[in-house]
Amino acid sequence: MHEDGMDLSYATVAQEQVALLRAATRYFGSWRSAMDYAGLDYDGIRRYRSWSRERILEGIRELHEKGEDLSWRNVSTVVAPQLAAAATKSKHFGSWRSAVTAAGLNYSEIRRYREWNEETILERLRELHAEGKDMNAKSIEEYDITLITAARRRFDSWDKALTAAGLDYRTIVLRTPFKRKKRKQAEAVSESAE
Repeated sequence: MHEDGMDLSYATVAQEQVALLRAATRYFGSWRSAMDYAGLDYDGIRRYRSWSRERILEGIRELHEKGEDLSWRNVSTVVAPQLAAAATKSKHFGSWRSAVTAAGLNYSEIRRYREWNEETILERLRELHAEGKDMNAKSIEEYDITLITAARRRFDSWDKALTAAGLDYRTIVLRTPFKRKKRKQAEAVSESAE
């Protein structure tokens, strides 16, 4: 099987060749012992790797050198889920942030999600308003859900966040369709008056 390039990892053999696995463990005590007896490198074949702090740091650095996106979401779901899981175990680093930092990388440059405090929220609101961005809640939810979520968490409501930024929420929260509807109503009233 090894010469034919077949996968001899424990998980694959357990799924596809269960009779072979049972025989190997019955005669040799374990799959590893059977592989060793056959002259095969079990550590080179097995899929599950044991992780040490050093190996985790090497893995993070290798991914960084390759130019991979090291954000938590990408590493934990796409690039290296096993590495991410090992790094966040309490016996290793406890969090992805701690592991990335221990690898000598700047976590704030790697992370995708911005850390929001009151001042960064207010600055961003003022910037968007100065850019002429539609600031009603629905528009901001579509444009930057993390901003509006952070603003509501820090200021209790979107209106209070806008007020804290020095913006007039009453003119902002009125959505464009409602403005058009009010304008049409006003036109209808003036036409009926004539």
